[in-house]
Parts: sequence; C-alpha cells; structure tokens
Amino acid sequence: MKIKSLGILIVLAFLLTGFNTVANAAVSNTPDILGGSELRTRRGDHSAYVPNLVFRHGAHNKKLVALSFDDGPDVHYTTKILNILKQNNIKATFFIIGKRAKAHPKMVKLISDEGHVIGNHTWDHPDIKKIDINKLKNEVQRTGNLIHSIVGYKPHLFRPPYGDGDANANDIKELGKLGYKIIDWTVDTRDWAGTSPDKILNNVKKEVRPGAIVLEHCAGGKREKLDNTVAALPKIIAYLKHKDYRFVTVPQLLHISK
Repeated sequence: MKIKSLGILIVLAFLLTGFNTVANAAVSNTPDILGGSELRTRRGDHSAYVPNLVFRHGAHNKKLVALSFDDGPDVHYTTKILNILKQNNIKATFFIIGKRAKAHPKMVKLISDEGHVIGNHTWDHPDIKKIDINKLKNEVQRTGNLIHSIVGYKPHLFRPPYGDGDANANDIKELGKLGYKIIDWTVDTRDWAGTSPDKILNNVKKEVRPGAIVLEHCAGGKREKLDNTVAALPKIIAYLKHKDYRFVTVPQLLHISK
C-alpha cells in the first residue's frame, strides 16, 4: 500500500511539474515590457485631466461597470481570464501591447471574436516620461496599425503604461488629434503588486461605484505571476452581480467609439 501511495505521489508531482513547465514556457514566449515591472516602475498616478479626452469613469446614474485588462496578450493568463469572462457572459476591454500582439495575433483575434473591445497600450510598454511625444505617437500608431491588421479596426481607446501621471496635457492633446480617448480607471485592484485575491476584492468593494472602470491585468512582465488576478476575478464578478451591477465595455459605458 505504501509503495502504491508513493507511486501516486510521484505521478502527481510529475504532472504538476509538467503543467508548470508549460505555463512558464507560455509566459516566456511573451515579449517583456520595456519600462520594467509594474511594481518597480509604476507611480499609480492618473494622466492629466483634459475634458472630453481623458475618462476615469462613466455616468453615476446607472449601476454599470466596465472591467478592463492591461498588458496582454499572453497565452496563459489571458486565456484563463477569457474563459472566466465567457463563463459569465461578460464583455470587457483589453488594452493591448503591440509587441505582444505581434507575438500572439491569434489571441488578439480571439479577444475580438469573443466580443471584447481592444484598446491601445503602446508598442512595448515604455516608461513614457523617458520618451518624447514623437516616439510616443509612433508607439501608438504602430500598435494601432497592427491591431487593425488583425481584427479589422484601429482602436480609438488608449491607456498610458503604468497609468502614467507623466502623460501631460500637451501629450494627451496630441494623441487626441490622432483620434484617441485616454482611458484611466476608477478602481485600481492593485493586482500588479502581488496583492492577494481577498485584498483585490476588498479594493473593488471600497472603490467601486456606478459608472466605474476597473483596472486589472491579463499578462505581466517576466517572472511576474497573475494567479491572484485569475483567483480574484470570479469573486469580483460574483460581488458585482450581487450588488446588481451590469457589465459593459468601456465604449458602452462612455458612449464613445471603440
């Protein structure tokens, strides 16, 4: 009996090791973000507010909420998040990094085919305080062109990397001339900081309100894990449903073009 039990444990350990190897390989095939990890680089500040160009929430008169996911796609965490959303019949908004879209075009197509909206999150996620406006515009346009080639439309939604407070009013106006709306958030789940699933849910409970935009991530930097996001997402959805919120995309919430 002891030998049989030992054999079962060895098999389970082998299967678990194999799963982790596949997951790590999937993450390693995703290009890293240029500006460094969210935890190291992120300042967490909002972009400068410019009326009709920068949006942090929708109207407060209806219990609507928009889930948004940054930094994808990869094929590991993005797949898990898409499955959870599909199980709950929820459409969300994904802010995509161009370099990762190039590496995983089928994932970008899948996001679109499942009814989600795609936004622009630059080409390689730079720290934009270190680049000039021409470089930023090139990053955004290059990403928009690639997304158009994959899904058939060029996004009109842009979210600065790291939710960057260094996106100043002049830069925002220049992006506005290209047809972009800057999408910030109402609720920062802080999933990027390794926050536990229960604390992520508590962040949502504290900050959510009618018209809220919720910030989460569907991929991370090298050696960054988002198992906390995957574990927290069903809890967030259940809580918001219990509170009678209806899930919409960012364009639906703000009544703007995707």
